[in-house]
Amino acid sequence: MNMPRMILGLGLNLIEGGSVLAAGIPVPSDISVAFTAEPNVNLQSGQRVNFTLSVTNHGPDPVNRLALGSSPIYDELDVSSYSSSGCDGALLLGVVDLENSFYYLYAYQVVGPDSPMAVGETRTCRFSLDFTQWAPPVFSLTFDMRTFDDLDPSNNAATVVLRRAVVAPTTVPSSSPAGLGLLVLVLLVTAWKRQTRSNVRSSKR
Repeated sequence: MNMPRMILGLGLNLIEGGSVLAAGIPVPSDISVAFTAEPNVNLQSGQRVNFTLSVTNHGPDPVNRLALGSSPIYDELDVSSYSSSGCDGALLLGVVDLENSFYYLYAYQVVGPDSPMAVGETRTCRFSLDFTQWAPPVFSLTFDMRTFDDLDPSNNAATVVLRRAVVAPTTVPSSSPAGLGLLVLVLLVTAWKRQTRSNVRSSKR
């Protein structure tokens, strides 16, 4: 499994080794994840997409540590276009080096050691990215708790689906009745000329 070589904070943070994605951390509560995108259909290249990521602690205990990870982003979204309208926590950008390529992922550090998450509390991160010309017709982005274990894993992930605008097929304008009549006449004259030439050739033989 390829792990991030580094996690680059979108502020001034620089964390080596991807420690926010440590595996197998138990959470003594039920945590749910919600994720939305607006707009998410009829997207054009360069269009701004506004994401809202929310995490809720359903109890029974406070949570002292929690982070979410995103699915890979290759070039479907322009990570350099990032802006945020507010995050209850830190949203970090990771770069994963592969043998011949790389991809990005996000880590949302929801809870740190100095900011426990109370029962019933919801923490939200709102951020925006540009949809790119390299995105496929349908692109899914997921945030989940894959490295944390809680009491109910059924609600530990949420996905948004982004759909590119469908280019309307080029339509051929319909001909007027007069135009269709002229076309039929031309075809008839062409066929008559061919038949006449064929009859002349036959009579000379």
